[in-house]
Amino acid sequence: LTPQETALLRMAETNPIEYTLGDARDATMYVRVLLKLLAEASFNVSGHVARIAEECNENRALDALDADPLGVVTHYAIAKLHTILTTLSSAWAAENGVSIGNVFYAGMEGDLIEQWKSLLRVISKGKGDAYAQRSAALCLAQILLAACPSQRGSPAVASSGSSKDGASGAASPSPPRVPSYASAIEPLEALTAWLISQLKSSNA
Repeated sequence: LTPQETALLRMAETNPIEYTLGDARDATMYVRVLLKLLAEASFNVSGHVARIAEECNENRALDALDADPLGVVTHYAIAKLHTILTTLSSAWAAENGVSIGNVFYAGMEGDLIEQWKSLLRVISKGKGDAYAQRSAALCLAQILLAACPSQRGSPAVASSGSSKDGASGAASPSPPRVPSYASAIEPLEALTAWLISQLKSSNA
């Protein structure tokens, strides 16, 4: 990660999640960094962390970090993405003009950000880590649902945006962005294929 990306992660840990998501541009940058982190860390998603069955106390968590740092980072990134998506689907997001659509879909055309592929990698390669695999699938499904024509007009996927006004922190409207369904077709097909394979598998 670059120093700027590391600083953004630290800032997001310090501030309430609503502050970070209150500006669609900051929010998009934040999720891009988390997805980049996931892409870098998810080459081994079946290590020590994947085998922890009981609740972790602080000492056990530190041991896991020493034994499997990439596994910890993978779980961290997925957990943060899940929190972001939950917040963007809430009444707070609708009231403040932020949504999954204007955070995970970029540009004038509203195309899905390329970094979605890191979630697909976890889904495809994470057979040894049930939490990472299932949570990544849930996150990707929530992201793709925002682009489905049947969801147009839903408060959780509204296309309006906002930006924070420097000193006051007040939100002001930004140009509306409608998520591009065309950009979501490929990942939808990949996710559907994975779901079908899970339904067919006796070990899923």
